Amino acid sequence: MNRNTAERWGRVSIALHWTIAALILLVQIPAGLTMNRVEPGLLQNILYDTHKMTGLTVFALVVVRLAWRWANPVPELPADLPPWQAAMARITHGLLYLLILAMPVSGFLYTAMGGFPVPLFYLTNLADFVPVNKPVAAVAKAVHLNLIWALLAVVLLHVAGALYHHLVRRDGVLRRMLSSKARPPAGEARQG
Repeated sequence: MNRNTAERWGRVSIALHWTIAALILLVQIPAGLTMNRVEPGLLQNILYDTHKMTGLTVFALVVVRLAWRWANPVPELPADLPPWQAAMARITHGLLYLLILAMPVSGFLYTAMGGFPVPLFYLTNLADFVPVNKPVAAVAKAVHLNLIWALLAVVLLHVAGALYHHLVRRDGVLRRMLSSKARPPAGEARQG
């Protein structure tokens, strides 16, 4: 099942979710942490380029994910979920999207307006389309570096919520993001 239903996520949403998560956790974070700790040279250049190009890819995938989300139903939360937890889930998801979009935008502005290249898969330099503006680049750099902590906090909240649903409530919320065929537990009431 490619499309979402009111009960579960479809394959496209699941693939986008886990691809974005993997790119951030397995590429962006390691490259970002390492690129400033290695000596200048080929390895550092590769890490910077990987970080920049992966950031652009994540941005594009999040835009696709949001478009897909708006064109498909969003699976409902369990009907017995306390209203404050449902609100927290919505706020957390909104913040995740906002931060995952803001990180590459601030990184792009910091880099391009700082006079550094932003390769688009070595086909073109996106920095050529943006004027150099060191004061704006300095603000974008501060935003980018501070958003890291906000994103980390929201990701931890998101993971904690998923584990709470899986290990404590046992309501199938996490399972439906693991498989488009996951069935909700017997007797789970639907919102509606």
